[in-house]
Amino acid sequence: MNENVSPPRLAARPSRGRSVALVPFLFGAADRDELSGTALTRLLGDLGLTEAAARALIARMRKDGHLTGERHGGGTRYRLAGDLAAGFVRIRDNSPAAPEWDGRFHALLYQVPEGERAYRDALRRAALLTGYGLLQQGVLIAVTDRSAGLGPLLTPPEGVRLRRATIAMEEADAARAAYDAWGLGALSDLYSRYAEDLEVAMRSAPDRPAADAEALRTLSRLLGKAMVDTLRAPRLPEPLRPAGGSLPRLQAAIGQAQRVYGPPAITYVRRVLDDE
Repeated sequence: MNENVSPPRLAARPSRGRSVALVPFLFGAADRDELSGTALTRLLGDLGLTEAAARALIARMRKDGHLTGERHGGGTRYRLAGDLAAGFVRIRDNSPAAPEWDGRFHALLYQVPEGERAYRDALRRAALLTGYGLLQQGVLIAVTDRSAGLGPLLTPPEGVRLRRATIAMEEADAARAAYDAWGLGALSDLYSRYAEDLEVAMRSAPDRPAADAEALRTLSRLLGKAMVDTLRAPRLPEPLRPAGGSLPRLQAAIGQAQRVYGPPAITYVRRVLDDE
């Protein structure tokens, strides 16, 4: 995840990091679990990638385990996989429901030798997407046991120590731990800036955008990065939540942008898929 708390402005062409986020965005706009390589390449072109760059992105994501592909007829059909799929499901199935606080965090305790840095980075990345927060080096915490979402990472390489545990805390201490583990102060500032940018943009939005590639580009520009960064917000029990967080404001601004640009963008994407 990008730790920079300053939301980027739209570039003429997506950066390599932002390009990866375009792929789950397109799966969401299509409302499908599977997309053909032809459709994915064309839609990535609509979002600013050349055909060569789109094909290179798909190949790289497949190599990195973010996409799986199966041959069908004369082409390949792709599905999201790994950490990216887990994050996509969290965004799609987002619910305001939060667990009750039972006085303890579920924790993952890990010690990773320098030679297994790739595993450590993969574990932390997957854990954060699954809903853990980093309390301190070697200690990931969650309000409920999220370890099932880590899959094969729960079987670490030789020499790595990985243990599941629970950490009991008084409510006030737990609230401070949550504030630190999920960086709630910085997140609130980030969400406030995203919300302000969206509110400004929506004041000049047309009442009925055309169902074309421009609607898709606008929706991606407005929501792509903001929605990915909402994954960093944990679902915390009420006693552990700091007062005055800006996530509800951001969610309201996202909802407004989706109501205006979502229908025409989805109509356009479905038209592309129907043309295959």
